[in-house]
Amino acid sequence: MTRWLTAVSILGAALVAAGGAQAVGPWPGLAGGVTATSGDVRYTATRATGATTVRAIASNGRPLASTRIAGAFGIPAVTSVGEAGGLSPDGRLLVLAEPPQYGGLREQSRFVVLSTAKLARVATVTLPGEFGFDALSPDRRTLYVIQHASRQDLVRYVVRAYDLASRRLLPQAIVDRREPDETMRGYPVARATSPGGRWVYTLYTKQPGSSLAFVHALNAAGRSAFCVDLPAWAGEDIWQAKLELAGTTLVVRMGSGAAFARIDTRTLQVVRPD
Repeated sequence: MTRWLTAVSILGAALVAAGGAQAVGPWPGLAGGVTATSGDVRYTATRATGATTVRAIASNGRPLASTRIAGAFGIPAVTSVGEAGGLSPDGRLLVLAEPPQYGGLREQSRFVVLSTAKLARVATVTLPGEFGFDALSPDRRTLYVIQHASRQDLVRYVVRAYDLASRRLLPQAIVDRREPDETMRGYPVARATSPGGRWVYTLYTKQPGSSLAFVHALNAAGRSAFCVDLPAWAGEDIWQAKLELAGTTLVVRMGSGAAFARIDTRTLQVVRPD
């Protein structure tokens, strides 16, 4: 079966009705803010008059730090329903992305990398073409990005790795080596990350209303990826689904809380839901 991987295009009214953020362009766009795993700090980015103000805010609402950078940037979303990304697993780096364009691909994409200690700029990443944020490696060396190159199929994409230490985009795509030639396209629905950030799991669907769903398992520490096909989705709205890690099991839960599928993260095999 073709594996449908992607970071998203326009979902329009289907997502708005589901209460999620409307995705624009070939990837999910921007989120309102992102909270550190510890829950102690939330980061926001607001744009006005050609500049972006980034703020770090404590859980009690107390301002911790702020900085202003030239250009329009924001906290990247990693799912079509607006789940936020951008933070490294240890919370020490924050990546900002430019807003995606409507209805087309950009000639270049820019990211700003900040140290969360003082919101100081660490790097500016400029890539030729259309790229969106995907994840950061646990050692903060690798920025994973989603590349879209087809103007005829905005949803089609590949995962690439950018080495922040050497400041270069690595030439090879991050693919499932078992089926390296599979076309990658789809819509990200939900995400879960293992403790420490070594593995990043994303639930995808082919398109709104499709029964085809799978989990993309990114080994963020090892620059590799695998796809796990799920049984045909039926019944409850997939846009309400969640991913939950319980020890060595990844549970795909429907909006009701019932387990739709379980994946053994050691073997990446689907096991019985009950």
